[in-house]
Amino acid sequence: MIKKQKIYRKRKKRRRLRKFIISLLIIILSVLCFILYKQNKQLKTKQVQALASNKKPEISDNKNLENDIGLTNNEIKREVKQDSNSYDAAKIQDYLSKNKKINDGEKIAFLTFDDGPSTTVTPTILNILKQNNVKATFFVIGKQVDENENTKGILKDIYNQGHAIANHTYSHNYTKLYPSGIVNVQAFVEEIEKNNKALKDVLGEDFQSRVIRFPGGHASWKGVEKLDEELDKKGYKYIDWNALIGDAEGITRTKEQYISRYSETFNGQEKVVILMHDTYGKKSTADVLQYIITDLKNKGYEFKTLK
Repeated sequence: MIKKQKIYRKRKKRRRLRKFIISLLIIILSVLCFILYKQNKQLKTKQVQALASNKKPEISDNKNLENDIGLTNNEIKREVKQDSNSYDAAKIQDYLSKNKKINDGEKIAFLTFDDGPSTTVTPTILNILKQNNVKATFFVIGKQVDENENTKGILKDIYNQGHAIANHTYSHNYTKLYPSGIVNVQAFVEEIEKNNKALKDVLGEDFQSRVIRFPGGHASWKGVEKLDEELDKKGYKYIDWNALIGDAEGITRTKEQYISRYSETFNGQEKVVILMHDTYGKKSTADVLQYIITDLKNKGYEFKTLK
């Protein structure tokens, strides 16, 4: 009986010892797991901080970051504010392409001329604009500028008379820019930059313009999404139109017919961007220009350029 009791007590002690050892091991393992967890958390925190410190700033319309045209958003706004004849092209891009309303109550007309300069039509248009004290936006083709010294001189006249000069690509070659009706992003960007160089060669390295127009219009082509992203990163704003006179529709028209086409497309838009052309063979455009200016003035419109 006594022997059995001793055996029982020994067994009980061993069980207690095992329980103690197991409990101790559990505590040790728990402490080790907690330490490893804290170390891992601290490591992740350091990695996140390191990534954050190396992260490049995102381009946003609200930040004062310089883009590829060398102007910050604040500088652009300041230039527009300082030039009483100019208007923010970014607002007009959104107005035309996204139907985004501009609630400033101002009736503004933008006279825009594509495909020049020419030695035959552009000087006549400049004279009419000067006589009416009106400023316009000229979407220039670099190839036209490089044609000869006369067109270079006309480009200087446009600039010196206070009109806006915008980019209409260097060659205006649809096959190169839009093979099979699809935008070639690389070719388009190269054409814009080549045109920039042609303009700077005449007007000086300080000349800058962020305003462009797609030959044929932005809405006419497929695959523009990637190009839009690229142009936006570079700071460019594209401008289409919401009225025209029909001087590039492949039909020879009289002055009265141009006026009729203008009346069809101009429906009292508060912000009206009128498409016209000042290249060779567009003498009728100059003939109808005075009527358009007078009509818009009589209807209470102010004339602005796109910057």
